[in-house]
Amino acid sequence: MAFDRKAAKAAITNQSKDDPEFNEALSGAHDYQLKIAQENNRHAETMRRQDLGFIGRAFGGEKSAPTYIAFLVMLAGMAGTFYCWTQAGAVESAVAEFWSKQAERSLAFAASALAYIFGRGTK
Repeated sequence: MAFDRKAAKAAITNQSKDDPEFNEALSGAHDYQLKIAQENNRHAETMRRQDLGFIGRAFGGEKSAPTYIAFLVMLAGMAGTFYCWTQAGAVESAVAEFWSKQAERSLAFAASALAYIFGRGTK
């Protein structure tokens, strides 16, 4: 019985590389592993696409989306500031104070979004 086991081990380890059946089996196994890896990657990509949602597809994943959104908020705050300044310059002094305060608030909003962007980058 020990002789049969030794012969089996020797046959496995001393397999000839010129054996066409062996080469075909190796090639088939390699192709099978490649197809499994491709299917796993396709599945992971599909799951990630579904997890991202609408905003995630537009702005990226959970690492980059907050920064992009903060940038858009900063741009909106700056646009609001310039709009308020133009309105303050076009009206009389009583209403100009209102637009001036709104411009300050809009500028503070834009500055907080900018602080978030730079604060996030230092982590």
